[in-house]
Amino acid sequence: MPVKVKGDGEPVGRAADVIARQLRRRIIRGELTEGDVLPSEADLLNQFGVSRPTLREAIRVLESESLVVVKRGSRGGIEVSVPRVQKAAHYAGLLLEYRQATTADVFTAAAAIEGPCVAMLARNRSADDLKRLREAVTAERDVNVDPGHLLELQNEFHRLVIDMAGNQTLAVLSDVIRHIIELATQSYVDDNGGSSPSSAASAAAATRTHAKVVELIADKDAAGAEALWRKHILATSARLRSSGVAGSVVDLLE
Repeated sequence: MPVKVKGDGEPVGRAADVIARQLRRRIIRGELTEGDVLPSEADLLNQFGVSRPTLREAIRVLESESLVVVKRGSRGGIEVSVPRVQKAAHYAGLLLEYRQATTADVFTAAAAIEGPCVAMLARNRSADDLKRLREAVTAERDVNVDPGHLLELQNEFHRLVIDMAGNQTLAVLSDVIRHIIELATQSYVDDNGGSSPSSAASAAAATRTHAKVVELIADKDAAGAEALWRKHILATSARLRSSGVAGSVVDLLE
């Protein structure tokens, strides 16, 4: 049970921060899960022993962090949400826009993060990992009439490799960067008509690279897998630049 926060004589902001911190901790620890509805305002006021303005300020703090959603109406209430990478990706995108980062810079960062992850996976992969990776490559090969779907599968292959590496911090950082990369690659597919010879050839080459890296992972060739993965990401970056895809993050996100 949270400790009551006495708001009398204490600035609203300070007491609200204490309440927000307690509720935030419960969400992060999984004590409150996605879709749970917090107690009524009256119950929360009694639980924390604060004024209505203080409680509402605490809820606004959590709402700004996308940890709760306030629903109005007869079936309204304060519904718990969970942290999502999209929120971090959005803010990271703003920072990159402000710093005038190029898309080439983003791809270089992706190569720096994803390459070591592929090496980690190669050193520790299981039979089940290989099965899932090979199934993912097969799914890519089976999609030959829907460029948009193929692009989704290829982006998901990158996510699968990073998730299998098992490092949660690198997975989050990679997800933030991959959000921007997906915008760039989607722009490339859209600009090239998706099924144009050049676009189709690029997509086929990417799938072949995915298949090759799976076999290097199977052989536990960490150095080879990392080198190929870095080359693959940087080659994609070069191809997008030569095709005229937006050269800066701000052009992609605006």
